[in-house]
Amino acid sequence: MPSLSWWRGMRAEEAANAGLPDGYVIRAYRREDAAALASVETRASRLFAEHGFPSLVPNPPTTARALHGFVSAFETFVVLNAEARPVGYAVLHPLDRFLHLRELAVDPAHSRRGLGSALVKLAIARCLEEGRAGVSLSTFRKIPFNEPFYAALGFIECPVNEAPPALAQQFFAELPPRIPPETRLLMLRPVEAR
Repeated sequence: MPSLSWWRGMRAEEAANAGLPDGYVIRAYRREDAAALASVETRASRLFAEHGFPSLVPNPPTTARALHGFVSAFETFVVLNAEARPVGYAVLHPLDRFLHLRELAVDPAHSRRGLGSALVKLAIARCLEEGRAGVSLSTFRKIPFNEPFYAALGFIECPVNEAPPALAQQFFAELPPRIPPETRLLMLRPVEAR
């Protein structure tokens, strides 16, 4: 598992921004981001249809109001492009001893540039700041931008039946309607103690 020692002493946002390509920046969510992020979510969800999960594409598309209602209830970080337009986001919240990555979305037009990785690294850095055990998330198996992506960032599978009760409960709460549980998994990224 890669060392996180280079993050020590950096604020989470500084650590995440240090790994971004030129022209991009991460900052905390603002209400005026909602419309752009609703569009990002819709475009990003279309990738799931290409991998056999068409029911995950919101129909009708997510509204700015609905997205704001969801993300404002948690700690949310936004990636902005050079024109200061939101092109990705991560939603985090405490769960048991972990910081749970509730949602991660990047506009496909800005994918493969390290934006998703930077958002995940921000979550890991927040764990260090808060003294948590690590980052938790639930995701799809075998989809390249899900399980393999997180595994490359140091996440490992945690069998749901062995997970702390709060994490197991969250796994089932996040299970999309009509999606078999075996297509998804719970993953953890432990962090070094301070």
